Amino acid sequence: MQDILIGALAWIGANSSYNIVQFTPNLTFTEPSNICANYGINDKGRCDASRLVAFYNKKNTIYLPLKFNPQSKKDQAILVHELVHYMQWSSNKNKQVCLGKLEVEAYELQDKWRTSHNMKSILDPFKMIMLAASCDD
Repeated sequence: MQDILIGALAWIGANSSYNIVQFTPNLTFTEPSNICANYGINDKGRCDASRLVAFYNKKNTIYLPLKFNPQSKKDQAILVHELVHYMQWSSNKNKQVCLGKLEVEAYELQDKWRTSHNMKSILDPFKMIMLAASCDD
């Protein structure tokens, strides 16, 4: 798993303006309800509706589902998304840029990773507009 983690971080460094960080985040594999709880969603219905798959908690930990398969390109794409958030917080970009735009960036890099691995793009243009629109600039 460490090789996949380092490879994904190197890919992000090569495909963005982020410098490769010296330390890797902690990975925790857990039930979806625990991922939601760490995100702040404690209601099962809201958790299911959110379709939250993974979460970076800004404290150097990425929560991934128990069913995460490190060999699956689809699951690796989810890891890339969360690693982008890790890089955003490690570089203090989160203090300069609105959270909606940080989320857009994570989705854009995730999709770039997906298409570079012969997978379909999952970007939803309307969702991207709504995330960016939540920012006041």
